Amino acid sequence: MTDTCPHEDHHDHGPGRPPAPGSVGIPRSGAFDAPAFERAVADLMRACGVPAEGVHTGKTPQRVRELWEKRLLGGYALNPAEVLGEGFADPRSDMVVVRGIAVHGVCPHHLLPFRGVAHVAYVPGGRLHGFGRIARLVDAIGHRFTYQEWMSRDIADALLSHGHAHGAACVIEAEQLCLLLGEDRRGDERVVTQAFAGCLADDATLRAEFMRAIGS
Repeated sequence: MTDTCPHEDHHDHGPGRPPAPGSVGIPRSGAFDAPAFERAVADLMRACGVPAEGVHTGKTPQRVRELWEKRLLGGYALNPAEVLGEGFADPRSDMVVVRGIAVHGVCPHHLLPFRGVAHVAYVPGGRLHGFGRIARLVDAIGHRFTYQEWMSRDIADALLSHGHAHGAACVIEAEQLCLLLGEDRRGDERVVTQAFAGCLADDATLRAEFMRAIGS
C-alpha cells in the first residue's frame, strides 16, 4: 500500500510551507544542548509521576540523551554531500540498486520514531559511489526530525545533486509508531513512500526495472 496522503488524525502535515530548497528534514536553529535535554527528560519523568532519581531511573536522562543525540538525531551531525563523497569516475550508466537499507527517523508531531527499510537506486552520470556510502547517505538524511515522505524525496534528490546521477529513486516501507499506537489500530500497518528524480522520473521503463529489482 502506498500512502501519499496520511490520515490526518495520526500524521497531519498541516498547511505549512514545504522545506526550503536544499534543506533536509526540519532544520536546526541551534546546537544540541545535552544538559538541557537531560533536564527535560527528568522533568518529563516527574510529570509522569515517576521519580527521576530512583535506582532504576537515575541514569535514564543520560541514556535517553545519548540515544537521541547519537542515533535518533545523529544525522544532524552529518553532511549528506560529504557522507556520499565524490565517488570515482566511471563511464558506465547501468542502474545501481541497493535494497533493504535499515532506516529510521523521528516524527516531529508526536516525537516518536518510525523505522523500516529503504530501497535506493541511481543511474550513474559519470561517477560511481560505494554501496556503504549510499547507506550512510540514508542515515545522514533520515536520522533527524523529518517525515517519511520528505526522506524519500531528499534521498533521491541528494543522489542527483551530490552524486551527479542522471536519475535516482527511493522507496521506503516503514512502521510509523504514531500510527501503530493509535486507537483501534491492528498494529501491523505499513506506510510505503516513493520518490523518483531525473531520468527515473521521466522514463516508465526504468521505473519498472527498478520496481522489479526491489520485488515490487
